[in-house]
Amino acid sequence: MKNILFIVANNWYQDYEFWASYLILSDKWHHCEIASWNWWVCKWVFWRQIDDSMKLDDVDVDNYDLLIFVWGGGAYEQYYKNEKYLELAKQAKNVAAICIAPSILSDSWIYQWKRVTWWDDWKGTQISYLENNGAIFVSQEVVRDWNYITGNWPEAATKFAWEIVDFLNELEN
Repeated sequence: MKNILFIVANNWYQDYEFWASYLILSDKWHHCEIASWNWWVCKWVFWRQIDDSMKLDDVDVDNYDLLIFVWGGGAYEQYYKNEKYLELAKQAKNVAAICIAPSILSDSWIYQWKRVTWWDDWKGTQISYLENNGAIFVSQEVVRDWNYITGNWPEAATKFAWEIVDFLNELEN
């Protein structure tokens, strides 16, 4: 069993990306917790709100085997250029991020010379942003490079979750 921390926005987190991963990882007996900027109820994009376990200021990354950064319009609004958010990514043992979260995290430089995927606006805006921060864009649903796992958007959420399961299984061996 591994300890996993999901980091979501307080408002408008992407609930499908969260729930696909949360349910699969919990089903595989991993302990999952949730953090957001403020300790409160996190509002959904589509259909379900969640209660977080803690606020970002209370996170001790040493307690977690993996941090998962979940997208949503609120994540961009709340975490773009947010020093605490970026610092957690830099300190984490392992990082998974989906949709626009890899773009936000690229300001931490954790993806320098790493192959990653992410959501793009079909104009190359986010691709350029990550590449300017040292990442190597790969046009796939899910990409794993060393201890970084990235997914490109909600349709990849289940595949993203299973890649995380495989990664965590490898950590145990």
